[in-house]
Amino acid sequence: MKPELLSKFKIKLEKLAEDLKEKIEKLEKAQDFGDDIDSLEEEADETEEFGNRMALAGGHREQLANINSALEKIKEKKYGICEECGKEISEDVLDAAPESKLCKECKKHSH
Repeated sequence: MKPELLSKFKIKLEKLAEDLKEKIEKLEKAQDFGDDIDSLEEEADETEEFGNRMALAGGHREQLANINSALEKIKEKKYGICEECGKEISEDVLDAAPESKLCKECKKHSH
């Protein structure tokens, strides 16, 4: 991969990582359930909302781990190489998801 293209993806990955860290932090901040006595319905709604926030944060953490893995691959000069077949991952795939581990063909076969 050309150095300028590699630099572009590194910057993009670092920006995505920062955005995800901020989102995770906001989602995981303790929700104010208040000291007042809530109705059972209100408590159920708050509990469901908290569960939804934690599930979303979990998805963000997984994406962040993939981004960190991609950044590590850049350091190791292995970025943009499909983990299945060893071929280069196309630029259009990396533009859409710079943390991609698979090329277009291998992604088709993995689903």
